[in-house]
Amino acid sequence: MTDTTESPPSRKKGPRLLRALFLYGGIPYFSILVLFTVFQRKLMYQPTIAADLSTSNVKLAPDIADDVHIKTLDGYLLKGWLVHGSKEDPPAPSLPLVIYFPGNAGNRHERLADLLEIAHTGFDVLIFDYRGYGDSTGKPSESALTTDAQLVWKFACNELNYAPQQIVVFGESLGGAVALSLWSTESDSAPQPAAVLLNSTFATMGGVVAWHYPCFPFQFLLLDRWRSIDRIPRVPSPVVIFHGSADEIVPFSEGQRLASQSRNAQFIEIAGGTHNAIPMSNVRTQLIALRNRIRESNEATVD
Repeated sequence: MTDTTESPPSRKKGPRLLRALFLYGGIPYFSILVLFTVFQRKLMYQPTIAADLSTSNVKLAPDIADDVHIKTLDGYLLKGWLVHGSKEDPPAPSLPLVIYFPGNAGNRHERLADLLEIAHTGFDVLIFDYRGYGDSTGKPSESALTTDAQLVWKFACNELNYAPQQIVVFGESLGGAVALSLWSTESDSAPQPAAVLLNSTFATMGGVVAWHYPCFPFQFLLLDRWRSIDRIPRVPSPVVIFHGSADEIVPFSEGQRLASQSRNAQFIEIAGGTHNAIPMSNVRTQLIALRNRIRESNEATVD
């Protein structure tokens, strides 16, 4: 007798595979996207917070540095130091100034050795901790730090009475982007410093993020894009960019791309240099040359 009972149709494997891919691949992937979107500023800005970095508390003598502070337009307090430079020989009536915009981690106390190194080249050095860094209040963001950078520049010129042509703007890593935010817009009143020195910085934050995470579209989710590549063409002053060929944080190509957009830029490759290992001797050489140029310019003006 023939069995006419129909066997149940076999299940299709396609929908099961798609469901598995979604459960074990799609959900984790989109979860990572959500986590990045929510916590991206905690990844981008990594401050070391301190209760009190006043010169007296960190034992900096008055002949080494003074405390300075700025109240922001939205009511926060930025705290910093004015580090006094070593007097030139022969002594000059006044020293030029380096405005130091630091990187994305730490605070000003952790950069004390570099600040003193710069001061030994014959420059005063002005540094403020960003919002939420050190003992400064508030939270960092691109718009806030851009506004604050303008305040720092005005503080140097109007409160400390340095002439723009006596000021060198220095930025390391993220600080390079903060420095270049001084030229966020085209303006006749934009800063005209003696020079801009940039150390291990980038063309865009999106470029750095894409290099680190090629499998994720994080660069399109950024709240703070830091497009220095759009700002550097507006800088009227000479620009010197240092970048290590073995930089493991900001790819070497980002530094090259940034330099390519400025008609005033000199790009200095540090062979084998990593992100935090640009020799201060390279920076010092440039600063001494700039100090001499500023001094000669001052003497010519007096004559």
